[in-house]
Amino acid sequence: MASELLLEASLALTGALVLVLLLRSLVRRWFGAPAAYALWWLVPAALVAVLLPAAPEPVMPVLVRAAVVPVDGAGTLVAAATTGFDFKAWLAPLWLAGALAMLGWQLWLQRRFHAGLGPLTRRPDGFYQALATRGLPAVVGLRPRIVLPGDFEQRYQAIERDLVLAHERVHLERADLPACALAALLRTLFWFHPLVHLALPRFRQDQELACDAVVMQRHPAHRRHYGDAMLKTRLADQALPLGCHWSGLDPLKERIAMLKQPLPSRTRQATGLLLALLLGLAAAAVAWASQPVSARDGDIPAGMLRMTLQVKVDGEQARGTRAVLAPGQAHSENFEHAGQAWETTWTVTPLADGTFDVQARLVRDGEVVGEPRMVTREAAAIGIGEQQPGGGFKGIEIELAFTAGPPPEGMAAIGIEGEVPAYPKAAAEAGEGGMVMLRVLVGTDGSAREVHYVPEKSTVPADAEITRNTLQAARGWKFSPAIKDGQPVEGWVLVPVKFEPPSPGA
Repeated sequence: MASELLLEASLALTGALVLVLLLRSLVRRWFGAPAAYALWWLVPAALVAVLLPAAPEPVMPVLVRAAVVPVDGAGTLVAAATTGFDFKAWLAPLWLAGALAMLGWQLWLQRRFHAGLGPLTRRPDGFYQALATRGLPAVVGLRPRIVLPGDFEQRYQAIERDLVLAHERVHLERADLPACALAALLRTLFWFHPLVHLALPRFRQDQELACDAVVMQRHPAHRRHYGDAMLKTRLADQALPLGCHWSGLDPLKERIAMLKQPLPSRTRQATGLLLALLLGLAAAAVAWASQPVSARDGDIPAGMLRMTLQVKVDGEQARGTRAVLAPGQAHSENFEHAGQAWETTWTVTPLADGTFDVQARLVRDGEVVGEPRMVTREAAAIGIGEQQPGGGFKGIEIELAFTAGPPPEGMAAIGIEGEVPAYPKAAAEAGEGGMVMLRVLVGTDGSAREVHYVPEKSTVPADAEITRNTLQAARGWKFSPAIKDGQPVEGWVLVPVKFEPPSPGA
Protein backbone atom coordinates (compact mmCIF):
# COMPACT_ATOMS: atom_id res chain seq x y z
CA MET A 1 0.00 0.00 0.00
CA ALA A 2 2.78 2.42 0.94
CA SER A 3 4.74 1.62 -2.22
CA GLU A 4 1.63 2.19 -4.35
CA LEU A 5 1.02 5.56 -2.66
CA LEU A 6 4.66 6.54 -3.22
CA LEU A 7 4.35 5.63 -6.89
CA GLU A 8 1.13 7.62 -7.29
CA ALA A 9 2.68 10.61 -5.51
CA SER A 10 5.79 10.38 -7.71
CA LEU A 11 3.67 10.46 -10.86
CA ALA A 12 1.70 13.46 -9.60
CA LEU A 13 4.95 15.18 -8.58
CA THR A 14 6.45 14.57 -12.01
CA GLY A 15 3.50 16.10 -13.81
CA ALA A 16 3.42 19.16 -11.55
CA LEU A 17 7.18 19.79 -11.79
CA VAL A 18 7.21 19.43 -15.58
CA LEU A 19 4.35 21.93 -15.86
CA VAL A 20 6.05 24.46 -13.56
CA LEU A 21 9.45 24.15 -15.24
CA LEU A 22 7.88 24.69 -18.66
CA LEU A 23 5.77 27.70 -17.64
CA ARG A 24 7.87 29.60 -15.10
CA SER A 25 9.94 31.72 -17.54
CA LEU A 26 6.93 32.53 -19.70
CA VAL A 27 4.79 33.51 -16.71
CA ARG A 28 7.59 35.65 -15.24
CA ARG A 29 7.99 37.51 -18.54
CA TRP A 30 4.27 38.19 -18.94
CA PHE A 31 3.00 38.56 -15.38
CA GLY A 32 6.07 39.18 -13.19
CA ALA A 33 8.28 37.20 -10.82
CA PRO A 34 5.70 36.81 -8.00
CA ALA A 35 3.33 34.98 -10.36
CA ALA A 36 6.15 32.65 -11.48
CA TYR A 37 6.99 31.93 -7.83
CA ALA A 38 3.30 31.21 -7.11
CA LEU A 39 3.38 28.47 -9.76
CA TRP A 40 5.40 26.29 -7.39
CA TRP A 41 2.31 25.74 -5.25
CA LEU A 42 1.11 23.41 -8.01
CA VAL A 43 3.52 20.83 -6.56
CA PRO A 44 2.07 20.47 -3.02
CA ALA A 45 -1.46 20.88 -4.43
CA ALA A 46 -0.98 17.85 -6.68
CA LEU A 47 0.55 15.81 -3.85
CA VAL A 48 -2.28 16.62 -1.43
CA ALA A 49 -4.81 15.62 -4.08
CA VAL A 50 -3.24 12.15 -4.23
CA LEU A 51 -4.22 11.60 -0.57
CA LEU A 52 -7.89 12.46 -1.18
CA PRO A 53 -10.32 9.57 -1.84
CA ALA A 54 -10.89 9.21 -5.57
CA ALA A 55 -14.12 8.55 -7.39
CA PRO A 56 -14.67 4.83 -7.89
CA GLU A 57 -14.39 3.25 -11.32
CA PRO A 58 -17.15 0.76 -12.19
CA VAL A 59 -16.12 -2.85 -11.58
CA MET A 60 -17.68 -5.80 -13.44
CA PRO A 61 -16.31 -9.15 -12.16
CA VAL A 62 -16.14 -12.20 -14.42
CA LEU A 63 -15.54 -15.74 -13.10
CA VAL A 64 -14.19 -18.48 -15.39
CA ARG A 65 -14.40 -21.99 -13.87
CA ALA A 66 -12.42 -24.75 -15.51
CA ALA A 67 -13.61 -28.31 -15.89
CA VAL A 68 -11.30 -31.32 -15.87
CA VAL A 69 -10.22 -31.96 -19.46
CA PRO A 70 -8.66 -35.06 -20.95
CA VAL A 71 -5.09 -34.81 -22.12
CA ASP A 72 -5.33 -34.85 -25.89
CA GLY A 73 -2.66 -32.37 -26.73
CA ALA A 74 0.39 -30.73 -25.33
CA GLY A 75 -1.33 -27.39 -24.78
CA THR A 76 0.53 -24.14 -24.45
CA LEU A 77 1.43 -22.13 -21.38
CA VAL A 78 3.90 -19.28 -21.44
CA ALA A 79 5.12 -18.69 -17.91
CA ALA A 80 6.72 -15.49 -16.70
CA ALA A 81 10.40 -15.77 -15.92
CA THR A 82 11.30 -15.38 -12.25
CA THR A 83 14.60 -14.49 -10.69
CA GLY A 84 13.81 -15.34 -7.08
CA PHE A 85 14.42 -11.72 -6.02
CA ASP A 86 11.38 -9.94 -4.64
CA PHE A 87 12.09 -6.29 -5.44
CA LYS A 88 8.89 -5.05 -3.78
CA ALA A 89 9.98 -6.49 -0.44
CA TRP A 90 13.12 -4.35 -0.59
CA LEU A 91 11.44 -1.23 -1.94
CA ALA A 92 10.29 0.22 1.40
CA PRO A 93 13.62 -0.36 3.24
CA LEU A 94 15.52 1.08 0.27
CA TRP A 95 13.34 4.19 0.18
CA LEU A 96 13.64 4.65 3.95
CA ALA A 97 17.42 4.33 3.84
CA GLY A 98 17.62 6.93 1.08
CA ALA A 99 15.24 9.29 2.89
CA LEU A 100 17.25 9.06 6.12
CA ALA A 101 20.49 9.67 4.21
CA MET A 102 19.02 12.73 2.47
CA LEU A 103 17.65 14.06 5.76
CA GLY A 104 21.02 13.58 7.44
CA TRP A 105 22.83 15.33 4.58
CA GLN A 106 20.51 18.36 4.71
CA LEU A 107 20.84 18.58 8.51
CA TRP A 108 24.62 18.50 8.07
CA LEU A 109 24.46 21.34 5.52
CA GLN A 110 22.29 23.39 7.89
CA ARG A 111 24.62 22.76 10.80
CA ARG A 112 27.72 23.59 8.71
CA PHE A 113 26.22 26.92 7.63
CA HIS A 114 25.32 27.85 11.23
CA ALA A 115 28.78 26.85 12.44
CA GLY A 116 30.35 29.06 9.75
CA LEU A 117 28.51 32.10 11.08
CA GLY A 118 30.43 32.08 14.34
CA PRO A 119 28.87 33.47 17.53
CA LEU A 120 25.81 35.65 16.92
CA THR A 121 25.27 38.95 18.69
CA ARG A 122 21.81 40.42 19.17
CA ARG A 123 21.74 44.07 18.12
CA PRO A 124 19.62 46.81 19.73
CA ASP A 125 17.42 46.89 16.58
CA GLY A 126 16.47 43.22 17.10
CA PHE A 127 18.61 41.78 14.29
CA TYR A 128 21.48 39.34 14.80
CA GLN A 129 25.04 39.99 13.67
CA ALA A 130 27.60 37.30 12.82
CA LEU A 131 31.35 37.33 12.51
CA ALA A 132 31.07 35.85 9.01
CA THR A 133 30.42 37.92 5.90
CA ARG A 134 29.69 35.47 3.08
CA GLY A 135 26.05 34.76 2.15
CA LEU A 136 24.74 37.43 4.53
CA PRO A 137 22.34 39.07 5.23
CA ALA A 138 20.07 36.02 5.46
CA VAL A 139 16.92 34.72 7.09
CA VAL A 140 17.71 31.43 8.83
CA GLY A 141 16.42 28.90 11.32
CA LEU A 142 13.22 27.16 12.41
CA ARG A 143 12.43 30.39 14.23
CA PRO A 144 13.19 32.75 11.35
CA ARG A 145 15.58 35.54 12.23
CA ILE A 146 17.54 38.02 10.16
CA VAL A 147 21.30 37.59 10.47
CA LEU A 148 23.58 40.43 9.25
CA PRO A 149 27.25 40.18 8.24
CA GLY A 150 29.94 41.42 10.57
CA ASP A 151 30.78 44.35 8.24
CA PHE A 152 27.18 45.36 7.57
CA GLU A 153 27.63 49.07 8.40
CA GLN A 154 30.98 49.35 6.66
CA ARG A 155 29.97 47.52 3.45
CA TYR A 156 26.67 49.25 2.64
CA GLN A 157 25.55 52.87 2.50
CA ALA A 158 22.52 53.85 4.59
CA ILE A 159 20.01 53.58 1.73
CA GLU A 160 21.53 50.24 0.69
CA ARG A 161 21.18 48.94 4.24
CA ASP A 162 17.50 49.87 4.25
CA LEU A 163 16.91 48.10 0.92
CA VAL A 164 18.74 44.94 2.00
CA LEU A 165 16.73 44.79 5.22
CA ALA A 166 13.55 45.37 3.22
CA HIS A 167 14.48 42.34 1.10
CA GLU A 168 14.90 40.14 4.18
CA ARG A 169 11.64 41.37 5.70
CA VAL A 170 9.79 40.42 2.51
CA HIS A 171 11.07 36.86 2.96
CA LEU A 172 9.47 36.84 6.41
CA GLU A 173 6.22 38.42 5.22
CA ARG A 174 5.82 35.90 2.38
CA ALA A 175 6.51 32.89 4.65
CA ASP A 176 9.45 31.88 2.44
CA LEU A 177 11.09 29.93 5.26
CA PRO A 178 8.15 27.46 5.58
CA ALA A 179 8.25 27.14 1.79
CA CYS A 180 11.94 26.24 2.01
CA ALA A 181 11.17 23.72 4.73
CA LEU A 182 8.52 22.13 2.50
CA ALA A 183 11.01 21.96 -0.36
CA ALA A 184 13.55 20.27 1.92
CA LEU A 185 10.88 17.77 3.04
CA LEU A 186 9.98 16.91 -0.55
CA ARG A 187 13.67 16.48 -1.34
CA THR A 188 13.89 14.04 1.57
CA LEU A 189 10.79 12.03 0.64
CA PHE A 190 11.55 11.97 -3.09
CA TRP A 191 15.33 11.70 -2.90
CA PHE A 192 15.26 9.27 -5.84
CA HIS A 193 13.46 11.69 -8.18
CA PRO A 194 15.87 13.56 -10.50
CA LEU A 195 13.36 16.32 -11.28
CA VAL A 196 13.23 17.28 -7.60
CA HIS A 197 16.97 17.99 -7.54
CA LEU A 198 16.74 19.80 -10.88
CA ALA A 199 13.82 21.94 -9.74
CA LEU A 200 15.15 22.98 -6.31
CA PRO A 201 17.68 25.65 -7.49
CA ARG A 202 15.05 27.03 -9.89
CA PHE A 203 12.57 27.25 -7.05
CA ARG A 204 15.15 29.23 -5.06
CA GLN A 205 15.77 31.44 -8.07
CA ASP A 206 12.08 32.29 -8.46
CA GLN A 207 11.84 32.91 -4.72
CA GLU A 208 14.60 35.53 -4.82
CA LEU A 209 13.31 37.15 -8.02
CA ALA A 210 9.82 37.44 -6.50
CA CYS A 211 11.30 39.02 -3.38
CA ASP A 212 13.28 41.52 -5.50
CA ALA A 213 10.12 42.44 -7.42
CA VAL A 214 8.23 43.22 -4.21
CA VAL A 215 11.08 45.41 -2.94
CA MET A 216 11.19 47.31 -6.24
CA GLN A 217 7.39 47.72 -6.16
CA ARG A 218 7.76 49.44 -2.80
CA HIS A 219 10.94 51.40 -3.59
CA PRO A 220 10.75 52.18 -7.34
CA ALA A 221 13.14 55.13 -7.11
CA HIS A 222 16.06 53.12 -5.71
CA ARG A 223 16.75 50.50 -8.37
CA ARG A 224 20.36 51.66 -8.78
CA HIS A 225 21.10 51.52 -5.05
CA TYR A 226 19.47 48.07 -4.83
CA GLY A 227 21.67 46.81 -7.67
CA ASP A 228 24.77 48.24 -5.98
CA ALA A 229 23.84 46.43 -2.76
CA MET A 230 23.57 43.14 -4.68
CA LEU A 231 27.03 43.61 -6.18
CA LYS A 232 28.52 44.34 -2.76
CA THR A 233 27.12 41.16 -1.23
CA ARG A 234 29.61 38.32 -0.89
CA LEU A 235 27.89 35.15 -2.09
CA ALA A 236 27.97 32.01 0.05
CA ASP A 237 29.81 28.96 -1.26
CA GLN A 238 27.64 26.46 0.64
CA ALA A 239 23.97 25.54 0.55
CA LEU A 240 21.42 26.36 3.27
CA PRO A 241 18.35 24.04 3.20
CA LEU A 242 16.32 26.02 5.74
CA GLY A 243 16.99 29.65 5.04
CA CYS A 244 17.06 32.43 2.45
CA HIS A 245 20.62 33.60 1.85
CA TRP A 246 22.75 35.11 -0.90
CA SER A 247 24.04 31.88 -2.36
CA GLY A 248 26.49 31.33 -5.16
CA LEU A 249 23.63 29.53 -6.89
CA ASP A 250 21.58 32.69 -7.01
CA PRO A 251 21.18 34.12 -10.53
CA LEU A 252 22.81 37.43 -9.64
CA LYS A 253 23.18 38.49 -13.28
CA GLU A 254 19.53 37.73 -13.95
CA ARG A 255 18.42 39.55 -10.79
CA ILE A 256 20.34 42.68 -11.73
CA ALA A 257 19.03 42.48 -15.30
CA MET A 258 15.47 42.36 -13.94
CA LEU A 259 16.03 45.68 -12.17
CA LYS A 260 16.34 47.34 -15.60
CA GLN A 261 12.96 46.03 -16.75
CA PRO A 262 9.69 47.82 -15.95
CA LEU A 263 7.46 45.93 -13.55
CA PRO A 264 4.17 44.58 -14.94
CA SER A 265 1.08 46.56 -14.04
CA ARG A 266 -0.85 45.55 -10.95
CA THR A 267 -3.62 44.22 -13.18
CA ARG A 268 -1.21 41.92 -15.00
CA GLN A 269 0.34 40.82 -11.72
CA ALA A 270 -3.10 39.99 -10.31
CA THR A 271 -3.95 38.12 -13.52
CA GLY A 272 -0.77 36.09 -13.18
CA LEU A 273 -1.54 35.15 -9.58
CA LEU A 274 -5.07 34.15 -10.58
CA LEU A 275 -3.62 32.04 -13.40
CA ALA A 276 -1.28 30.29 -10.94
CA LEU A 277 -4.24 29.59 -8.64
CA LEU A 278 -6.32 28.13 -11.47
CA LEU A 279 -3.42 25.99 -12.65
CA GLY A 280 -2.94 24.73 -9.09
CA LEU A 281 -6.60 23.73 -8.84
CA ALA A 282 -6.43 22.07 -12.26
CA ALA A 283 -3.29 20.13 -11.32
CA ALA A 284 -4.92 18.97 -8.08
CA ALA A 285 -8.07 17.92 -9.94
CA VAL A 286 -6.09 15.90 -12.49
CA ALA A 287 -4.00 14.24 -9.77
CA TRP A 288 -7.14 13.39 -7.78
CA ALA A 289 -9.05 12.03 -10.77
CA SER A 290 -6.14 9.80 -11.79
CA GLN A 291 -5.96 7.98 -8.45
CA PRO A 292 -7.39 4.50 -7.91
CA VAL A 293 -10.31 3.86 -5.58
CA SER A 294 -9.57 4.60 -1.94
CA ALA A 295 -11.12 2.32 0.65
CA ARG A 296 -12.94 4.24 3.35
CA ASP A 297 -15.70 3.64 5.87
CA GLY A 298 -19.15 5.17 5.67
CA ASP A 299 -21.25 5.02 2.51
CA ILE A 300 -20.26 2.27 0.11
CA PRO A 301 -19.01 3.69 -3.20
CA ALA A 302 -20.64 2.45 -6.37
CA GLY A 303 -19.30 -0.91 -7.53
CA MET A 304 -17.58 -1.63 -4.17
CA LEU A 305 -18.17 -4.01 -1.25
CA ARG A 306 -18.18 -3.54 2.51
CA MET A 307 -16.77 -6.37 4.60
CA THR A 308 -17.55 -6.56 8.32
CA LEU A 309 -14.98 -8.72 10.09
CA GLN A 310 -15.07 -10.12 13.63
CA VAL A 311 -12.15 -12.28 14.79
CA LYS A 312 -11.83 -14.32 17.98
CA VAL A 313 -8.66 -16.12 19.04
CA ASP A 314 -9.12 -18.85 21.68
CA GLY A 315 -12.54 -17.42 22.48
CA GLU A 316 -11.32 -13.82 23.02
CA GLN A 317 -12.19 -10.89 20.77
CA ALA A 318 -9.06 -10.02 18.78
CA ARG A 319 -10.19 -7.86 15.88
CA GLY A 320 -13.32 -6.08 14.75
CA THR A 321 -13.37 -3.82 11.72
CA ARG A 322 -15.22 -2.72 8.62
CA ALA A 323 -13.46 -2.15 5.31
CA VAL A 324 -14.48 -1.17 1.80
CA LEU A 325 -13.07 -3.57 -0.79
CA ALA A 326 -12.67 -3.49 -4.53
CA PRO A 327 -14.05 -6.72 -6.01
CA GLY A 328 -11.39 -9.25 -6.87
CA GLN A 329 -8.58 -7.31 -5.17
CA ALA A 330 -6.73 -8.53 -2.08
CA HIS A 331 -7.27 -6.63 1.17
CA SER A 332 -5.08 -7.08 4.27
CA GLU A 333 -6.10 -6.86 7.92
CA ASN A 334 -3.19 -7.36 10.33
CA PHE A 335 -3.31 -7.31 14.13
CA GLU A 336 -1.63 -8.56 17.29
CA HIS A 337 -3.26 -10.63 20.02
CA ALA A 338 -1.76 -12.29 23.09
CA GLY A 339 1.75 -11.66 21.79
CA GLN A 340 1.02 -13.22 18.42
CA ALA A 341 1.21 -11.34 15.10
CA TRP A 342 -1.64 -12.18 12.72
CA GLU A 343 -1.63 -11.37 9.02
CA THR A 344 -4.90 -11.93 7.17
CA THR A 345 -5.61 -11.38 3.48
CA TRP A 346 -9.10 -11.35 1.94
CA THR A 347 -10.17 -11.45 -1.68
CA VAL A 348 -13.90 -11.20 -2.42
CA THR A 349 -15.39 -11.55 -5.89
CA PRO A 350 -19.15 -11.11 -6.50
CA LEU A 351 -20.63 -13.81 -8.72
CA ALA A 352 -23.43 -13.52 -11.24
CA ASP A 353 -25.95 -15.35 -8.99
CA GLY A 354 -25.59 -12.78 -6.18
CA THR A 355 -23.17 -14.80 -4.05
CA PHE A 356 -19.63 -13.90 -3.04
CA ASP A 357 -16.52 -15.98 -3.72
CA VAL A 358 -14.34 -15.52 -0.63
CA GLN A 359 -10.67 -16.49 -0.40
CA ALA A 360 -8.64 -15.96 2.76
CA ARG A 361 -5.07 -16.47 3.92
CA LEU A 362 -4.37 -16.58 7.66
CA VAL A 363 -0.79 -16.31 8.94
CA ARG A 364 0.25 -16.42 12.62
CA ASP A 365 3.82 -15.40 13.52
CA GLY A 366 4.91 -16.02 9.93
CA GLU A 367 3.34 -19.51 9.72
CA VAL A 368 0.33 -20.16 7.48
CA VAL A 369 -2.56 -21.35 9.64
CA GLY A 370 -5.03 -21.86 6.82
CA GLU A 371 -6.24 -20.74 3.42
CA PRO A 372 -10.03 -21.21 3.60
CA ARG A 373 -12.30 -20.59 0.63
CA MET A 374 -16.08 -20.47 0.34
CA VAL A 375 -19.01 -19.16 -1.65
CA THR A 376 -21.55 -17.33 0.52
CA ARG A 377 -24.37 -14.84 0.20
CA GLU A 378 -24.35 -12.20 2.92
CA ALA A 379 -22.63 -13.79 5.92
CA ALA A 380 -20.26 -16.64 6.72
CA ALA A 381 -18.31 -18.15 9.60
CA ILE A 382 -14.87 -19.76 9.56
CA GLY A 383 -13.32 -21.80 12.35
CA ILE A 384 -9.80 -23.23 12.32
CA GLY A 385 -8.86 -25.12 15.48
CA GLU A 386 -10.36 -27.61 17.94
CA GLN A 387 -13.61 -27.72 19.89
CA GLN A 388 -12.87 -28.06 23.59
CA PRO A 389 -14.72 -30.52 25.87
CA GLY A 390 -16.17 -27.69 27.91
CA GLY A 391 -17.75 -26.10 24.88
CA GLY A 392 -15.03 -23.56 24.12
CA PHE A 393 -13.02 -23.30 20.93
CA LYS A 394 -9.23 -23.21 20.75
CA GLY A 395 -8.10 -21.54 17.55
CA ILE A 396 -9.32 -18.72 15.35
CA GLU A 397 -12.98 -17.98 14.67
CA ILE A 398 -14.03 -15.50 12.01
CA GLU A 399 -17.44 -14.02 11.26
CA LEU A 400 -17.91 -12.24 7.93
CA ALA A 401 -20.69 -10.15 6.46
CA PHE A 402 -20.81 -8.49 3.06
CA THR A 403 -22.82 -5.61 1.67
CA ALA A 404 -22.60 -4.59 -1.96
CA GLY A 405 -22.60 -0.93 -2.92
CA PRO A 406 -25.01 0.50 -5.49
CA PRO A 407 -24.40 -0.12 -9.18
CA PRO A 408 -22.06 2.40 -10.79
CA GLU A 409 -23.92 5.63 -11.53
CA GLY A 410 -25.29 5.76 -15.05
CA MET A 411 -24.90 2.01 -15.65
CA ALA A 412 -28.16 0.34 -16.69
CA ALA A 413 -26.99 -3.06 -15.47
CA ILE A 414 -23.94 -4.87 -14.13
CA GLY A 415 -23.39 -7.46 -16.80
CA ILE A 416 -21.41 -8.44 -19.84
CA GLU A 417 -22.58 -10.25 -22.93
CA GLY A 418 -20.12 -12.28 -24.94
CA GLU A 419 -17.92 -15.34 -24.97
CA VAL A 420 -16.19 -16.53 -21.82
CA PRO A 421 -12.38 -16.56 -22.25
CA ALA A 422 -11.01 -19.99 -23.10
CA TYR A 423 -9.26 -21.73 -20.20
CA PRO A 424 -6.08 -23.34 -21.62
CA LYS A 425 -5.99 -27.10 -21.07
CA ALA A 426 -2.44 -27.11 -19.81
CA ALA A 427 -3.22 -24.42 -17.27
CA ALA A 428 -6.37 -26.18 -16.05
CA GLU A 429 -4.61 -29.54 -15.67
CA ALA A 430 -1.75 -27.92 -13.80
CA GLY A 431 -4.12 -26.11 -11.45
CA GLU A 432 -3.00 -22.73 -12.81
CA GLY A 433 -5.41 -19.87 -12.21
CA GLY A 434 -5.61 -16.31 -10.99
CA MET A 435 -7.02 -12.97 -11.99
CA VAL A 436 -6.57 -10.90 -15.12
CA MET A 437 -7.60 -7.28 -14.50
CA LEU A 438 -8.79 -5.41 -17.58
CA ARG A 439 -9.60 -1.74 -18.08
CA VAL A 440 -12.17 -1.34 -20.85
CA LEU A 441 -13.42 1.78 -22.61
CA VAL A 442 -17.12 1.13 -23.21
CA GLY A 443 -18.50 2.97 -26.24
CA THR A 444 -21.94 4.52 -26.57
CA ASP A 445 -23.09 1.35 -28.38
CA GLY A 446 -21.82 -0.88 -25.55
CA SER A 447 -18.85 -2.18 -27.52
CA ALA A 448 -15.38 -2.55 -26.02
CA ARG A 449 -13.56 0.22 -27.87
CA GLU A 450 -10.29 -0.21 -25.96
CA VAL A 451 -9.13 -3.12 -23.81
CA HIS A 452 -6.02 -2.78 -21.61
CA TYR A 453 -4.32 -5.27 -19.32
CA VAL A 454 -3.66 -3.82 -15.81
CA PRO A 455 -0.44 -5.49 -14.59
CA GLU A 456 -0.35 -4.05 -11.07
CA LYS A 457 -3.79 -5.51 -10.27
CA SER A 458 -3.41 -8.85 -12.05
CA THR A 459 -2.01 -12.13 -10.72
CA VAL A 460 -1.59 -13.74 -14.13
CA PRO A 461 1.46 -12.66 -16.19
CA ALA A 462 0.92 -10.49 -19.24
CA ASP A 463 2.48 -13.05 -21.58
CA ALA A 464 0.48 -16.05 -20.29
CA GLU A 465 -1.99 -17.76 -22.61
CA ILE A 466 -4.75 -17.07 -20.07
CA THR A 467 -4.13 -13.34 -20.48
CA ARG A 468 -4.03 -13.52 -24.27
CA ASN A 469 -7.31 -15.46 -24.35
CA THR A 470 -8.92 -12.93 -21.99
CA LEU A 471 -7.89 -9.94 -24.11
CA GLN A 472 -9.14 -11.65 -27.26
CA ALA A 473 -12.52 -12.47 -25.72
CA ALA A 474 -12.96 -9.04 -24.12
CA ARG A 475 -12.65 -7.25 -27.45
CA GLY A 476 -15.92 -8.89 -28.49
CA TRP A 477 -17.90 -8.22 -25.30
CA LYS A 478 -20.98 -5.99 -25.14
CA PHE A 479 -21.65 -3.80 -22.10
CA SER A 480 -24.43 -1.59 -20.86
CA PRO A 481 -23.11 1.93 -21.61
CA ALA A 482 -23.29 4.73 -19.09
CA ILE A 483 -26.27 7.07 -19.43
CA LYS A 484 -25.95 10.83 -18.97
CA ASP A 485 -28.83 13.24 -19.54
CA GLY A 486 -30.76 10.37 -21.10
CA GLN A 487 -28.06 9.63 -23.68
CA PRO A 488 -25.41 6.87 -23.72
CA VAL A 489 -21.85 8.11 -23.16
CA GLU A 490 -18.41 6.56 -23.20
CA GLY A 491 -16.87 5.43 -19.93
CA TRP A 492 -14.10 3.28 -18.49
CA VAL A 493 -14.83 0.13 -16.48
CA LEU A 494 -12.60 -2.30 -14.57
CA VAL A 495 -13.22 -5.98 -15.34
CA PRO A 496 -11.49 -8.52 -13.06
CA VAL A 497 -11.57 -11.88 -14.89
CA LYS A 498 -10.93 -14.67 -12.43
CA PHE A 499 -9.79 -18.13 -13.58
CA GLU A 500 -10.64 -20.87 -11.12
CA PRO A 501 -8.98 -24.26 -11.71
CA PRO A 502 -10.87 -27.53 -11.02
CA SER A 503 -10.82 -28.94 -7.52
CA PRO A 504 -8.37 -31.82 -6.94
CA GLY A 505 -9.97 -35.17 -7.64
CA ALA A 506 -12.88 -33.62 -9.56
